[in-house]
Amino acid sequence: MRYLCLLIVMMTTVVLMAADPVGRVTSSGPLTLNGKALPATAVSSLPVVAGDEIATSSSSAMIYFTDKSRATLEPNSRVKLEFSGSSETLRVLSGSVDLNRAKDSRLTVFQQNHSEGHDPHHDGDHDGSGSDHHPCKDHKPPPRSEHHPGDHDCD
Repeated sequence: MRYLCLLIVMMTTVVLMAADPVGRVTSSGPLTLNGKALPATAVSSLPVVAGDEIATSSSSAMIYFTDKSRATLEPNSRVKLEFSGSSETLRVLSGSVDLNRAKDSRLTVFQQNHSEGHDPHHDGDHDGSGSDHHPCKDHKPPPRSEHHPGDHDCD
């Protein structure tokens, strides 16, 4: 089993050498990276690159981005890192993510399955704190007649 873990980490490292890391993921429990299950022992600080899909199971995980932003993936969450040119997006495919955005960060969160009334391109950081929690659990959208496309009504 130990050799299998080492082999997985070495193979992941070789693949990652082909692309520049956008951050590192850590977890105290197992997670899935691009469809491959990784035990907790292999996830103490694993580089992640654009295009990676990360899924947690029973424990949370942290992604530390190179721009000093960090995202907490709650248990049973799945995200995809989409970085191309000036676009840096953390796409939440399922579950919940808390993003603590660094000053001047271009990183945004895209919630895959928004409830009615959310603008999927909005980053939700109304108070300037740099913290962005998705989905907006306490959000109450305006009545349909008052909602205008493009309104930023999250939080």
